[in-house]
Amino acid sequence: MNNFLSISENIFFQSLPVYGVESQKPIILCDFDGTISLKDVTDILLSHFGKEGCEDLEEQWLAGVIGSQECMSKQIALMDASLDELDKVLAQVEIDPDFTAFVHKALDEDIVVHVVSDGLDYAIQSILKRHNLSMLPVFANRLLHDNNRSWRLDFPYASSGCIKASGNCKCAHLQKQRQHFYNVLYVGDGASDYCVSHKVDLVLAKDKLINYCEQHSINHYKIRNFADALTALPTILATSAHNEVNSRHHTIAAMSIE
Repeated sequence: MNNFLSISENIFFQSLPVYGVESQKPIILCDFDGTISLKDVTDILLSHFGKEGCEDLEEQWLAGVIGSQECMSKQIALMDASLDELDKVLAQVEIDPDFTAFVHKALDEDIVVHVVSDGLDYAIQSILKRHNLSMLPVFANRLLHDNNRSWRLDFPYASSGCIKASGNCKCAHLQKQRQHFYNVLYVGDGASDYCVSHKVDLVLAKDKLINYCEQHSINHYKIRNFADALTALPTILATSAHNEVNSRHHTIAAMSIE
């Protein structure tokens, strides 16, 4: 029997953040595949190393027959690659050229940024490290390896109540962060971002997520890339601060009347 272990835990030793009382600053939750990375990293890896059956699973997921957790679990189990081969492909993955500047601008404003993805933790952390962004907390599916050529997935952030049956329930992550952050901003591009977009305060939406936000009257900014997000960030933060003050004043007034 193969012994599968987490690569990320053995290499990156990520210590997840602990926050105290509710912060007056917002938090930014950011999708990875197609949002930070220019292409979906899991798709790239499967195109290189996936064996027969991966496309059938993708079609079942697109048709709604299976959830993303089941789809990805079975697809990753069909990968045939050594760790060195995987790393060589990951080293070629490009990210948005303005994402680093966006992160540093947010951090300069004391804004927390989390990467929340239904992708692969090791892949995301490897790519972020290459761009000197290892400080970002990553919440994603756990990639396991047998030190040979076989792979598996573990789902530490799955939720039995997830409507989309995702490997990483972004709505559950949002709910946890609501205990610490008054405003939550979200950056995303596609289907894995639909559900959580209804529950955040503002979405920075690109690609398919723009149409989804428009169709469902979700509060959003249209962006093509992180250059647009970087330009919009000062206005967004000023608006968020103004809305928070007004909301708190209304709450205090209501308590006084009672």
